[in-house]
Amino acid sequence: MRVSKTKRSQISGSSTNAKKGADIANPSWMAMQQHIGNRGVLQLMSGVKRKRNDDEIEIEEEEEEQVSRPTKKKKMAETESESEETEMEEEEEKEKRPGFTAGSKRAAFISHNLKEDANALIKNYKSPGLTEVNGAMPHRMSYKDIRDNTHKFTNGQETAADFTRWTDRFVQAGNEKIALRKGQLNSDPGSADLKQLIKDMEKSQKAFEAARDKLAGSPGDKSALKSFIKQANSFHANVPDVGPHFGVNNPVQDNAHMHVETVESKEEPMNMESPSSEMEIEENSDEKQPPKLKRRLSIMSRQVRRMSVGRISAFPYDSTGKLITTDGSTVDLDELPEEDSEAIEKHPKRTVKGYDPDFDFGL
Repeated sequence: MRVSKTKRSQISGSSTNAKKGADIANPSWMAMQQHIGNRGVLQLMSGVKRKRNDDEIEIEEEEEEQVSRPTKKKKMAETESESEETEMEEEEEKEKRPGFTAGSKRAAFISHNLKEDANALIKNYKSPGLTEVNGAMPHRMSYKDIRDNTHKFTNGQETAADFTRWTDRFVQAGNEKIALRKGQLNSDPGSADLKQLIKDMEKSQKAFEAARDKLAGSPGDKSALKSFIKQANSFHANVPDVGPHFGVNNPVQDNAHMHVETVESKEEPMNMESPSSEMEIEENSDEKQPPKLKRRLSIMSRQVRRMSVGRISAFPYDSTGKLITTDGSTVDLDELPEEDSEAIEKHPKRTVKGYDPDFDFGL
C-alpha cells in the first residue's frame, strides 16, 4: 500500500494523541480537565478519533484507486486484445464478397433473355447496363449463408462430411439445370445462345466441384477457402438469372431468395358446366379448355429449402406474410406444393421492411 509522507505524519500524530487521550491519569490531562472540564476533554478526544478515521478512509480510497489503476501487465493484455480485434476486423475486410465471374454473368444474362416474359432484354453481355433497368443477379442461397456455413467447416465446428453434404445440393442442382438446357438445345440445335449458356454452366460446375474438393481436403488452406467462396458466390445454378434490385433483391439479399415458377398442372382441367345435349357436348369438345396452372419452386430453390435448419438465416416475407420471390412477386405458401411449404416453414422467417411491391424493373 502506498501512502504519502503527509499521511504518514498525520497517522503518526493521531496515534500519539489517541494514546495520550486513553491515558487519563497523565498529569497534563488532569490539569486540562480541571481547566476546561470533563466535557471539553471528551470533545478533544472525539476530534482526535474523528481525524484518525478520516485518515483511514483516505488511505482506503487511495488503495481503491491504486487497484483500479491499470498495471503494466493489464495494459499489455488490453493492447493485445485491441490488436486481436484489429486483426479480426482486417480479416473480415480482406474477405469481402467477391465479384461475379464473367461466365456466371453471361450465363445469367442469356438465361434472362431466354425467358418468354423477359421485360428487359440484355443486348450487350459485356456492358449489360443493369443499373438502367434496376437489375441484379439474385442469389437463391445468400452469399452470407454460403460464407457462414463454409466457416463452420474451416473453423472446426463441422466436419468435411457436413461440408460435403450441404454443398452436394449445389452440385445436384447444377447438374439438373445443365441437363435441362441440353434438352432444350436438342429441340433447338441451332441456338448459339443455348450453346454458350451450356458451356458457361459446365465451366462453373467443374470449377465449383474442384474448389469444393480442394477445400474439403485442406480446410486450413486460405487460398482454397478464397477460391471456393468465389466459385460458390458465382455458381451458375445459384445466380442463374436477373431480377429487380432496389425494392426486392437489395433488402432481401442476406436471406434465402426463392424463384417460383408457374407451370401447367398434369391434372386435367375440370369442366364446371354440364352440357344439356349431345350437340353441346360436341361443341364443347372442340373448345380448348385453359390449362390448370400451379406454382412450384425452381430447381435450385428446391435444393435451398431442403437445407438443414440452421443453414439458412431466414426466408423473406412481406408485411402480409407472403414469401418474396426473386422476380419481385409474392406468393402464399399455400400456393406451393405441400412438401415445399412445409420445408420452408421450418426455417426462420423475416419480415422485410424495405420490400417495395411497386418496384421498377425493365425499360
